Amino acid sequence: MVMKQIKKIKFNQNLEIDKTGHKVGKIKLKRISEKLSTAELKMYYIDFEKGAKSKIHFHDSDQIIVVIKGKGHLVTYSEIDPVTPTKANLTIGVSVELDEGDAILIPSGTLHWHGASKSQHSSQLSVMKTGNTFWL
Repeated sequence: MVMKQIKKIKFNQNLEIDKTGHKVGKIKLKRISEKLSTAELKMYYIDFEKGAKSKIHFHDSDQIIVVIKGKGHLVTYSEIDPVTPTKANLTIGVSVELDEGDAILIPSGTLHWHGASKSQHSSQLSVMKTGNTFWL
């Protein structure tokens, strides 16, 4: 049996500015799973400024979000209009405020966005199995 190396990092230091284009507003993040060299999980520390959020997306695995600081927001969508999917005539499924210390499960395939409330920043941990994210 090969012994794997144990790694330790500071997840809330040396954050990178998110330049992916999959966001609205200013977001900084750290790809924790990358820094810890694991291929089995994706884990991010995400710092959203007031009103910043991800664009609408879904994952091919469950996602857990834990609010570390501030106040966050999560919106899910129950359907996309099949006639004009590019215009995304969406129906809101759930809209929920997330407080510091809250953890929430977003089931695989759930169309959603998450971010900070309009009045406060939010720092969140995002955890899921390695897989794909699909952006609208």
